[in-house]
Amino acid sequence: MDKKEILKEFSSDPDRYYKVELFEQQGFVRKSCSKCGRFFWTLNADRNLCPDDGLDTYSFIGEPPTSKRFDYTQSWKQVEEFFVKNNHTSVSRYPVVCRWRDDLYFTIASVVDFQRVMGSKVVFEFPANPLVVPQTCLRFKDLENVGVTGRHFSSFCMIGQHSIPNSEGYWKDQCVDLDYRLLTDQFGIKKDEVVFVEDVWAGGGSFGPSLEYFVRGLELGNAVFTEFQGELGQHTTLDQRVIDMGAGLERFAWITMGTPTAYDCCFGPINEKL
Repeated sequence: MDKKEILKEFSSDPDRYYKVELFEQQGFVRKSCSKCGRFFWTLNADRNLCPDDGLDTYSFIGEPPTSKRFDYTQSWKQVEEFFVKNNHTSVSRYPVVCRWRDDLYFTIASVVDFQRVMGSKVVFEFPANPLVVPQTCLRFKDLENVGVTGRHFSSFCMIGQHSIPNSEGYWKDQCVDLDYRLLTDQFGIKKDEVVFVEDVWAGGGSFGPSLEYFVRGLELGNAVFTEFQGELGQHTTLDQRVIDMGAGLERFAWITMGTPTAYDCCFGPINEKL
């Protein structure tokens, strides 16, 4: 399944796939990056570059956008506190060795915790709905970037925010509203610092639109709305739609600390003790 083809299709109908209530309530405008063409949502109507191509990329280093500083552990406590007070169950992380799936050796994302392979289909078993989980993950495809970008890890903690949109859970509008308030209310980031970028996710025969959220060029999280199955043009809506928001805990600490790399704020205190 061609991700670019799906993104082109979804971006041609933003009201259906990407526009959420928050954008109208806060006054976000949809823009096309003058450099790469990607579509993004911003409160700055004069902004013409997406976060990947913007001049403010990594400008938080030495000058964090938050008044408070949170280390690795404190950042998780802030995230957990926010979601619990917004009616989420905090779930303990699952093993990093993915024992419940024969097709995976390691847990590569928080949503994998709740996936069960039934023949040719993947179904979800949530212990609570909605929930938040601090899942340790292994990503070997990121190895070539470790130590180069300052933000990639081979092992990292994915903050998983997951929901099934039924009488207990929620869908796009509430997901994006929660993520926005996590940044602005809980971490104290100014509203106009947050930029949402249109994207898609596809895997395991299912796919859906997603909104990546950035602050000063750093992607903090990606809210995926897993909604469809099959091939584009012949796809159908899943019986069980899923909110799959994954965010990097290390990056939340980094954005508040403003250290030269994410390794400094995450490993620095440990190295000092060693």
